Amino acid sequence: MVALRSDRFAERVLWHEGVEWPQSDPTPLPPAADVVVVGGGYAGLSAARTFAELGHETVLLEADPIGTGASTRNGGMVIPELKAGPEKLVKSYGDLGRRLHLEVNEAFDHVEALIRDRGIDCDYSRTGQLFLAHSTRVVDTLRETAAEHRRSGEDVRFLGADDLSSEIGSRVFPAGILFERTGSLQPAKFHAALARMAIGAGASVHANTRATAIIDSSGGSILDTSGGTIRAHNVLIATNATADGLLPQLKRRVVPVGSFIIATEVLDPAMAASISPRGRMMVDSRNLLAYWRLTPDGRLAFGGRKSLGPTSVASAADFLYESMLRVHPQLTGTGIDFAWGGDVAMTVDRMPHVGRFGNAWYLTGCNGSGVALMPWLGSRLASAIHGDTAFPAFSELRHRPVPLDRFRSRWLPLVGRWYAHVDRAT
Repeated sequence: MVALRSDRFAERVLWHEGVEWPQSDPTPLPPAADVVVVGGGYAGLSAARTFAELGHETVLLEADPIGTGASTRNGGMVIPELKAGPEKLVKSYGDLGRRLHLEVNEAFDHVEALIRDRGIDCDYSRTGQLFLAHSTRVVDTLRETAAEHRRSGEDVRFLGADDLSSEIGSRVFPAGILFERTGSLQPAKFHAALARMAIGAGASVHANTRATAIIDSSGGSILDTSGGTIRAHNVLIATNATADGLLPQLKRRVVPVGSFIIATEVLDPAMAASISPRGRMMVDSRNLLAYWRLTPDGRLAFGGRKSLGPTSVASAADFLYESMLRVHPQLTGTGIDFAWGGDVAMTVDRMPHVGRFGNAWYLTGCNGSGVALMPWLGSRLASAIHGDTAFPAFSELRHRPVPLDRFRSRWLPLVGRWYAHVDRAT
């Protein structure tokens, strides 16, 4: 199906509309700094702010203009989740699993406190999330997942089809889970606020400055960049899905996977209420999942991916439009104004990772849940490097390289086809 594109349609990011980012540092790079952070997303900006607040001379390098990366292209869902529940984490990792679960919830608290205490205007709301069964064959799995989270003390409810009728205007889903402790925000507004906070704390943010090489040296590292050479006592790589040849060991451990979103025209309030009466964040249970939400300006943003291979925004928009109408046929005849995409950083175990190669620290692996996790992880790692606190539990995970990495462009689409087959069969 070809998406119905409005007269105002363009391949652009809805969240960028009307958002102003602070000006990056126009001066040349200094010859040296205490800390150099590479990557200007949620994690990098949060780390730079924390380093600066702790008294370190801090330089942040962003290869592109500030605000153009994945941190401003996501769905804006603030969800404290890992790819396994609390009991499954303990079963897989022992006490480390317990601490991982505690940390992802600490990360959610951190984001809420940051928004509240710093007065960040990013349209934040504690919305709750609906996790929706895509098939009757997964209903029992969702029922047990809800029970697992309740046993850990979380505010979670299993919802049958009758219960769902007051939560979502769709007859597609036979059951779901309501996670109350989740929220939504406008990701570009949040990112711009983090950038202002980092600069306000004293960090020097250099946009359009690509780090091209890291050389270990006594007492730190030397970085070659498109703006010159800089020496640093500590280096933190926070590039997430855009891992490149800067740290080849890191590139072999991260798989960038495209995720795409369409946004409709502004909806009539009655239509918006017919889709999501309570304004929940919504995600289905497929491997190639869909996610959707109402936006602060009254649109429906609907996201997902057709495959794990290369996909154009135009092709993704057509696929997502068809998927959207399958879930919400009441939107038939509604056009879309926006379509865009960005990359998600996936790892072999689908867990975030913190580590070190040579003198360079890194953090990576949002695996689609970075809005809640990455601001905290960047700040926490900066505090740990400074010596104020323990390193996050994610630093204790073994970060395995991607199998057959040199052939990933061949096997990744095959994995996507397998996921699609499993989704149809379950």
